[in-house]
Amino acid sequence: MKEQARWLLIMEKAYRGSVETQFADALYVVPDLHRRSGGGCHLALRGPAAGYALRAEPQPPLRLGGRTLDTLPDPRASVVKLLDAGVTVLVERPDLTALGRTAADRLLPGVRVIEAHGLAARWPSYEQVWFL
Repeated sequence: MKEQARWLLIMEKAYRGSVETQFADALYVVPDLHRRSGGGCHLALRGPAAGYALRAEPQPPLRLGGRTLDTLPDPRASVVKLLDAGVTVLVERPDLTALGRTAADRLLPGVRVIEAHGLAARWPSYEQVWFL
């Protein structure tokens, strides 16, 4: 039996999306990679993307002239779906701290906080490391 693949996916840039990418956010590929890895993906949210791991008020629809766009991606909802699918989601403590003193209280349930430089220390245990 083949050993389960272990892939580390790292996202550092936060990008909410735009009119041109209404269909998906930058996390859209993670469920497929998780399936292809045999369920062995870990997702690390770093820098501004660590904010995707926090509970927040829903963003109101965007109004452009007389048109309302309510189909923009919601990365926080994507993170919740990833957690529900069994993806391990990691955030380093300094990235969480940089988001403000209440950030730790708003962490989505299931997101794991690791110590500073903990991610780099784990790299050798992964078969592949991908930057999204």
